[in-house]
Amino acid sequence: MNFTLICYDHSPLAQETLNNLQQQNIPLRILNTSSFNPNPSEKTEIIKINLLQDSLSPHLLERVDRIFCFPQPGINNLINLINQQLFPGEIILCDLRYGNENQRYIWGAVDDVVMGGVSSSNLFFKENKAIFTGNVSTDNNGGFVSVRSKNFNPPWDLSAYEGIRLRVQGDGNRYKFITRCEGKWDGISYCYSFNTIANVWMTIDIPFKDLIPVFRAKTVNADQFDQTRVYSLQLMLSKFEYDGAYNPTFRAGVFSLEIESIKAYGKPNSPQLILMDNQADGETMKLQ
Repeated sequence: MNFTLICYDHSPLAQETLNNLQQQNIPLRILNTSSFNPNPSEKTEIIKINLLQDSLSPHLLERVDRIFCFPQPGINNLINLINQQLFPGEIILCDLRYGNENQRYIWGAVDDVVMGGVSSSNLFFKENKAIFTGNVSTDNNGGFVSVRSKNFNPPWDLSAYEGIRLRVQGDGNRYKFITRCEGKWDGISYCYSFNTIANVWMTIDIPFKDLIPVFRAKTVNADQFDQTRVYSLQLMLSKFEYDGAYNPTFRAGVFSLEIESIKAYGKPNSPQLILMDNQADGETMKLQ
């Protein structure tokens, strides 16, 4: 579920725009800058904000693909944030540079202890990034660590996009990105392995068409990944690749993968920034 963001000032034009969007049952994230509370709805998030005094976090733009702005004090602060954080064709799924309570809540470790191993990992938030780190061990037939999100409810629809884009800095290990298009905890997953260079920030593009259907590290005959039903995200370091093959760069011990963001990419004419005024319906701006 992607959001339309509206910076709401309770002006007549803002009220009319909000009513029209709610009548269309569009999922909304409302940044309420007024002293009046807009009408809530089932698909509406309302965030009270002061554009002049509050620090504007990139989290406000997660899963936003259209933005309505109205003339008001401080609106340039929001527009500057938009121009700094949103890029053509992309949508931010998880901005991990500024860990908030929601990010800490949705991510958890899934390590080989579930099958008798002794490896351990966690996701920490520090200095404008998340750090997936810990110790991976092959003792007791173990050899993998991972962090996985809780299931998204409802699942995300990324059918308008071509793939997932990671911004990471690794340690030379080969990692896996994993996602799912069903809500089962131990069902079929879709995987993509990627190499890292120690201490080098990298942008990893993962086309949806290149995701491999896997069940417990074995490839399976299954349909292509269903982009309309993205239930969860996961990052893993494993001794194994697929079908019994070994990870060529795996080494036991301490590991570290730093993550700035997880995005989707490839949607034409997105995101849209629409600047509204009282003389016209609005002007759609292209992000640079």
